[in-house]
Order: sequence, then C-alpha cells, then structure tokens
Amino acid sequence: DTTDDEAYDLKHPITGDADPSIHPSTPLLLMTGPFQGSKVGSSGRAVVCTRSPLTNIFIDTYIGGDFGHDLRLAGWDGLFIHGRSDSMVRLEIEDMEVSLQDAESMRGMTTWQCEKAIDADDVFSIGPAGESLVRIASPITAGRRAAGRGGTGASFGAKNLKAISVTSTGTSRVADDTQYLGAVKKQRQKMGENRRVGDPFYRFGTSRGPIYAAQMARMPTINYTSATGAIFQNGHKVKQLDTVKLSGEYWHQAMPEAKQSGCCRPCPIACEASHRPSKGKPLHIPRTERPEYETLAMLGSNLGIDSSLDVMDGNDACNQFGVDTTSSGALISLVCELAQRGWFPEEWAEGEINGTPAFISLEGELIAWEFGNPKLPPLALERLANPSGMFTILAGGAVACSRWVERETGHLATRLTAHCKGLDLPAWDPRGKRGNAMAYMTCNVGANHMRAGYKNPTGIPNSSALDLIPELIYSQNESVIRDSMILCAFASGATPDDVLVNAFNGITGDNASIEDLHLRANKQWNAARQWNVEHWLKIGVEARQQDLLSYRLRRDVLPDGPAAGMVSFVDDADESACLSEYYNLRGWAHSS
Repeated sequence: DTTDDEAYDLKHPITGDADPSIHPSTPLLLMTGPFQGSKVGSSGRAVVCTRSPLTNIFIDTYIGGDFGHDLRLAGWDGLFIHGRSDSMVRLEIEDMEVSLQDAESMRGMTTWQCEKAIDADDVFSIGPAGESLVRIASPITAGRRAAGRGGTGASFGAKNLKAISVTSTGTSRVADDTQYLGAVKKQRQKMGENRRVGDPFYRFGTSRGPIYAAQMARMPTINYTSATGAIFQNGHKVKQLDTVKLSGEYWHQAMPEAKQSGCCRPCPIACEASHRPSKGKPLHIPRTERPEYETLAMLGSNLGIDSSLDVMDGNDACNQFGVDTTSSGALISLVCELAQRGWFPEEWAEGEINGTPAFISLEGELIAWEFGNPKLPPLALERLANPSGMFTILAGGAVACSRWVERETGHLATRLTAHCKGLDLPAWDPRGKRGNAMAYMTCNVGANHMRAGYKNPTGIPNSSALDLIPELIYSQNESVIRDSMILCAFASGATPDDVLVNAFNGITGDNASIEDLHLRANKQWNAARQWNVEHWLKIGVEARQQDLLSYRLRRDVLPDGPAAGMVSFVDDADESACLSEYYNLRGWAHSS
C-alpha cells in the first residue's frame, strides 16, 4: 500500500516558523512498485513523494524511463531520505552497495551535464533550479523524464542532494511464473492489436492533443482566458492560433528525419520521438525531444505560441535546468498578463521594449514579457534557475507570485491564476467538460488530470455533475491501484482488471481480488486526505475552502467555442452540492 505508507511516513512534527516543505526533518521518498523489474508492459516508472515545496501538502509525482526498474533490480523497493548534508552530495547505488559521494564539483551543473559526469546505468538529478530551491523545480532522469509536479526538485536541493545514480546487475523474482507470464502475454497481445489497427497514440503519443483539446474548448490559451486557441483583446477576437502547427503531426512533417527514440523499459508503446539537429541550438542541445501535450499547451498556446518547433526550446530548457513545464507555463503567462494589464510592479522591470516590461537574459539581451514571443520561455527559465531580482519572487511559482503582487500593489493578481490547492492547473480547462472540475477539486495533490476520468463523454458543464460523483470516486481508486503497481496510465486500456490482478498476484504471491485492491485504494486516498487536513488545521485554514478552484475558473466565462459562456459548474449551489455529495460518499467531514 505505497501511498498509505508514504502518507504515514511523512508525519514528522516540525515546530517554529520553519518552512516544513524544505525542512531537513521532512523525508523524501523515492519508491518503486510491484511491477518494477518485471516484464509487465509500460511499467518503466517510479514515484517521488514528499511534502510539496510548491503547495505544502502531500505530493506524489511519477517519472518514466529506466530508473525505477534498475532501482528494483539493484535490490531496493525504495529510498527514504532524511536530514540534510552540509555540502552537496550524490547518492550512489551499485546493487546493494550504497554510498554518499561528494558532489560540490557538480554544483551549478544542468541535469544533462550531471548525467554525463556520472558513470551509472541511470542518473536522477536536479539542475540549478533545484539547488536554488525554486518551488517548481523538478528532478530529471534520462535527460527528459521529469518528476514534474509539486516542486520536488527543491526537495532534493533542500537536502543538498544533487543526484541519485543506480547501477544494477540483479534479476527479477516472482512468486508464480505461470500466472505472471500469462498476464504479461495477454497485455502484450492487446497492445499489439492496438498498434496493428493504427492507433495514432503509438506514433504521436500525447502530442496530437492540441487539435482535439482546442476543438473541445479544453486547451489553455493566453493564461486561461480562452480554451480554443483564440486570442481576445477587449472582448474581441484578434487572432486564432494554428493548433495543427502546435501538434506532434506538424513536428514530424517539419522533421522527417525524427525517429521513435525508444521507450520506458519495458514498453511496446514507445510514445516518444526525438530529433538530433545537425547544427547547434541556443542551449547547446544534443538531442531534441518531441514535446508532449501538456508542454505544447502550457509553453505553447498558453503563451500565445503556435509552433511545436518553437515550444521545443522551452521544453528543453525545462529539462536542462530542471523545472516543471506545466508550472513554468503558468508562471510565465501570469507575468505576461500582469505586463499586459499594466499591473507589472515597477521594481521588477529591467527595461522595456515598445512600452512592454522586459528582463535582461544571462546573455545580456533585453526580452519583453509579452505573449507570442518564442524567445521568452527558454531565456526566462534560464534566469529563473539562477534567480535574482524579480526572479527571486517568481521562484515561488505562479500562486505565490500573484499573492505577492496583490499584497504589494493592490492589483487583484490572484484572480489571474488557474490552480487548485496551489498546484497549477494541467492543460485541460475544466470549463469545457462537465465533471472535470470535481476531479481537480477532490484530488489530494491539487489539480491533477491523471487521477480520474470518465468512461463516456460528459459534455460541457451546463448541467450538474452530481450524477458523475460515484464514477469519479471509482476512477480515483482505479488510479491509486495503477499508481501503486506502478503502471503507466497509457497502458490502462491494454491492462483490464483480470490482467492487472493476475500480474500483481503472480509477482507478489498475494491472492487479492480487484475488490480487495479497491478497498486498499480507498484507504490510501483517505490517508492522504487526512494528512492534508491535519496540515490545514495546524495553519488555520478550512479544508472545504482549499478544495475550491481558483477565481478564474469559477468566475471568468469562456469567450468562444462549444463551451462559450461556461464556468466550471452550473452555479455556486451546484458546486456546493457536488462537493457535499462527494464528501458523503467518501465519508469525509464537510468541514475541517
């Protein structure tokens, strides 16, 4: 019961005014599940869990790649990291041999430089953003696999932990080969069928998302002021972004030499692709990955940029400096809107271009805080990773930044953010789908699109989502089971309950039914909720209030598309009724 144990292990009392999220007493967990080290498809995963430096509540954030498999094959189910080193160190694991190595010479290195400097099967490291305790920092493995949400890179930095490296020579052991291999065979057959029928996901991964999301009024545009790729000024549409150019299909057309670049071991889907440029790039990038949908939207349409080729530089900067693409897009779009509205604090400006506030890049170039500028994301992120001036405020993330601006200037900057519980919204606007807001509001880590879904289309939120609450809870419990195994969500369709249960029982020797797993999942979900509520009680805030979405998503209607005129619920009474019904079915108190 991974999540339940993690929530329990994080209960360490911290007294005084210290920030608990980066306090030495706050443990950092890096865990595998029963599927790591096995042949189960799409199980190349691991999870980082701690108190989020961004939200100050429970966070579990997942990575792909080979790290989880190799950690398990080295003989470890997980790592429990506690305290703080006096100097920069790295944790070296060679099978069952574990040591702390000096890493002062790696201070300031990017994640790519760090991986190159360490001789190991896998390296999981932070860039300068994590060292600087930037609250949206992410640890990175394999150059592009991020434990993205919640700022766990700052958790590494707070412990002076630059990297974890693993070298393994072990083999997996299972309790029942016949049961286990039978499940693996069924899963692989289903994945093979999907590939044969031409499922585009196997070629494009999530990068086809911009086209679909814009059609459904789900794609964040200009800091969530629109959801269709349309740009508005003073209530009038002035431009339509080209969502086809923002998609992975366009990326492949523009880069015909790009190839599928492998997969998270072992995975038949191989949903990523990469391009090795023949000429140098601004950040000296050896290889460029095709961005995934979340990145294409948050560093693309959300910033008024409509070319997947332009988004690449921002994506690569995030991977190199170690920051989350979703929260980076939220932060940059907030600052651009502040500049657009004339709310930009005077003391922040390092110059201006045609009346627009600007900053000075590390290369000495003046860069305007304006939507539609493809040079802005990578150069702003480079400054953010080494914060000075206004970037010391930006290092707290979009929500903290908006609160600072509101407090210091009186402008209602908090109304410009899109978040829940302090976690920046993923790239799916809840105003375009009935029931989506409830999934964000009731997720224990904050706004997360990977913790619930609905089997059938639910339409726009012009009617109540009350009837969807039982399905939402069932889906959330399913996500806990999947994440505890740990299995990629993209394999869910090829891993029905019987396959998942047989794989789990065959590996572990358990005799669990799917009903047993759902009971365990419900317990785990409630354990994380209890942990959050205890924290909120300590700081004197009401839990129900924390569950609400931010102002923009509750009050600002979408201007166009199939969800024109919509907010996240029919009205406040509907929102309250849905939340109360959810609390009733979960057995939660209606207030702290």
